[in-house]
Amino acid sequence: MSTVVEPAEIEQTGDSKPVATLVQFVWRMSGRRQILISVLALTVALLSMVPLELQRRIINQAVGDQNVDLLLFLGGIYLGTVILQGCLKYCLRLYQGWIGESTIRHCRNHLFGVHRKRRGKADEDEKADGQAVSVIGAEIEQVGGFVGEALAAPLVNGGMLAAIFGYMLVVEPMIAGISLCFFIPQVFALPLIQRYINRLIERRVTMLRDLGDLVAGDDGDDASDRSSADGHRPLLDSIYRNRIRIYVLKFAGKALVNLMSALAPLSALVVGGYLVIQGETTIGVIVAFISGFERMASPMTGLIAYYRLAAQMRVKHDKIAEWI
Repeated sequence: MSTVVEPAEIEQTGDSKPVATLVQFVWRMSGRRQILISVLALTVALLSMVPLELQRRIINQAVGDQNVDLLLFLGGIYLGTVILQGCLKYCLRLYQGWIGESTIRHCRNHLFGVHRKRRGKADEDEKADGQAVSVIGAEIEQVGGFVGEALAAPLVNGGMLAAIFGYMLVVEPMIAGISLCFFIPQVFALPLIQRYINRLIERRVTMLRDLGDLVAGDDGDDASDRSSADGHRPLLDSIYRNRIRIYVLKFAGKALVNLMSALAPLSALVVGGYLVIQGETTIGVIVAFISGFERMASPMTGLIAYYRLAAQMRVKHDKIAEWI
């Protein structure tokens, strides 16, 4: 299989001046292609609430009335919805990947030109080379790859959360309202944690560039000098401590998310079970709600991961702009 897909055409501006913000960079690289991404993302999000209603109807109507024909009919719709959503997700991810890789290719070509001019003017060629390796290699690959998911990720994940919770709110407002209380702490705590992580990431990018400078400037002539040979160790120690701090904050945020995500379905079981006992709701509603909370866990995690990624890419974009 040798299918060749040409990269997306990105208009040349004629100068090497970087855009001011990450948002401008995303629009500059993808532009109107984000419209198709948005349509696909919203369609995938809206389809996520269809299985919840089908589950409720299957249990309350088909199983409750022992109607085999209705059971098979609703099961067929359920299967068709799952297949359609899966195909749309596949197309969306391929399109995102194509836009991201096209951006990376375009930016690397541009940065190579910037590096050639910089290297010709630099007092120390090794320093110019060391930073260029980091910028043209890992840094621009991460920032460029972000372009494909810059709009799709929040639309898919946020849309799924809104669609599922909106459905729950309409079907059983009390359970939905109580369960919402377990998601609110995440909205306030996670941005605070991410603010500290951003500072650490900015420092890490600078240290990794310094490490590239050391590697590019190490010609082995001072190998016999112990102090010179070990000169990289303080920098490696700083990079290590920086990463550990990021882990502490990152995993603390994940622990909070996991705890809140576990308490939400528990509230649905307790409150919903009480309402079933009192005859105020049905088993089908409880099953749909528990399934809904399970479906909300993935987009909630995805939305949090996107928030972290966007914050990191904003820092890295600004550092690349400074380098240019």
